Amino acid sequence: MLKIPVVAVIGRKKSGKTTLIKNLIRELRARGFRVMSAKHVDIEDFTIDREGTDTWWHSKAGANPVVCVSNSEIAIIYKNKTADFKIEKLARYAGEADVILMEGFSRWTLTDESIAKIVMLRKKYEREEYSKRIKGPTLCFCSYFLDQDEGDILNATRDFDKIVKKIEDFINEKKELYAILERLPGLNCGRCPYRTCLGLAKAVQKGEASIENCTVEAHRRKLKSSVLVNGKNVPMIPYISELIRRTVLAMVSTLKGTDIEGNEYVQVRILKKSFKDLENR
Repeated sequence: MLKIPVVAVIGRKKSGKTTLIKNLIRELRARGFRVMSAKHVDIEDFTIDREGTDTWWHSKAGANPVVCVSNSEIAIIYKNKTADFKIEKLARYAGEADVILMEGFSRWTLTDESIAKIVMLRKKYEREEYSKRIKGPTLCFCSYFLDQDEGDILNATRDFDKIVKKIEDFINEKKELYAILERLPGLNCGRCPYRTCLGLAKAVQKGEASIENCTVEAHRRKLKSSVLVNGKNVPMIPYISELIRRTVLAMVSTLKGTDIEGNEYVQVRILKKSFKDLENR
């Protein structure tokens, strides 16, 4: 699942996608947002690498990806078939960005309900064509070419502030949703009426539910075992918690010098440190 807001600027060729996204990047940066951008190049066998360069030879020899580091930039060249492309993989490179702006990528974003869309139009009839196919949040339809009296189609120049405001609202809404999700176990156990943690998070965001509606969280206080990985509590359903508790107690009870009654609370800690590191703490 994506954990960063993604906005795709889509539309036909020469519809003004690049002009709009360039202006959006500048304005969002000016407002304090950290922006990652992605551009889909619809040219057969296009490569940003140049034949004969060292990085090109690295790829030819079989390296994938190839990382090129200079005093001004770091480039990651990943040889990939279009059919294997996933936006989730792209998001791994977002770092501390607040939003990903995508130019193009219609075939991946048009029906993705987690991605917001801005649709650029050259002709008014294109709006109806996109409306029939699009799924998920559509922030707006806009154009550099249509007159201002075109219903709900925004003028990309005159209404630019409105477009930016819609993106800001989407970013803030998604950040709020992700913050709620962080408080949920992420097990998607289906035990609450909302079936998934995302479903419950959306209900909490709308004020229709609370974190206490999470069955796993409600049972957490009653559990008699816990597992911590690097200090972070791993969420468990009661059955798994009791299975771990009984298994650990059974193993420990066979050791000399132990006095196990069978009703003890068990805590398992997993640390990515050596015993020597712990001794020096």
